[in-house]
Amino acid sequence: MKKSIALISVFAVLMIAFSGCVDNNSPAVNGTDSANPETNVISEDDVAGISTLETLPAGFEYVDTIPLSTDEIKSDYNAENVSGVLNVSEGIYKDSNETNYYIDAIELEDEEVANNFIDAYKASFPPLSSGSRFTDKSFNGHSAVKITEYVTSGGETVPRYTYIWNNENYVIVVYGNTAEEAPIRQLAEATGY
Repeated sequence: MKKSIALISVFAVLMIAFSGCVDNNSPAVNGTDSANPETNVISEDDVAGISTLETLPAGFEYVDTIPLSTDEIKSDYNAENVSGVLNVSEGIYKDSNETNYYIDAIELEDEEVANNFIDAYKASFPPLSSGSRFTDKSFNGHSAVKITEYVTSGGETVPRYTYIWNNENYVIVVYGNTAEEAPIRQLAEATGY
């Protein structure tokens, strides 16, 4: 009888321990911890939810969220040869100066395809004559790449900045029509991803 009670007790303890190991709310994924507000892992969010910020940095206003076609996004990001784009959404924002900002959220089949998408986009840029076009940045517990390109605006050559990174099988891109890097970075951090 004592062996049966001991066996049942051991079995109960193992069941409790095992159930904690397979809980779907486990925060430890890809080295991030959802209990830490600076790191988030995307789970069961759709791309529209990712590109629509719940909390905006000061001075920003939400305009709209629109779906984009996979052909459109492949063309925009020079990733025509990348297969596995599943869903795309673009969040549109503006600041008090009426400058437009965008957050593109792109769901891909898996993390490898997400990395291929980013690599294809980066490969579409020619090298700068001086300085580095790509700068590694880190925020929200993830690494991102800041891309600098130059456009002519009002007869002057001015920089434009884009932040691009992946979180698991999602690629997130933040950019805007401004020569200032700080507001782009603020929006990128505000995604929480």
